[in-house]
Amino acid sequence: MNWKPLYEKIVVKMLNKQEIESETGLTFIKDLSTSKHTTIKGEVVAVGEGRLMANGTVVPLKVKVGDTVVFSKMQGESYEDGKNEYTILSESNILAIIKEEK
Repeated sequence: MNWKPLYEKIVVKMLNKQEIESETGLTFIKDLSTSKHTTIKGEVVAVGEGRLMANGTVVPLKVKVGDTVVFSKMQGESYEDGKNEYTILSESNILAIIKEEK
């Protein structure tokens, strides 16, 4: 799917599922979107051109495509395409960018 968010909007692909392996070797899939957790992790798949300021300038966003982010479950608007679940939200709704250690 080809996304083109407007201004400060960001499209995040939800990363709700977590695989958990039991001591006996069975693998369970835990759906974090239905748990009591109030934050969700997702991958940024599209970003708008930036925040439009009152004087007409556009300030670029800090979040980039490919970033893994954490945001509140109650923020943004949800969209499903049959395979994946997405949330469209503003950059100000993102709580953190997760940087993987190399």
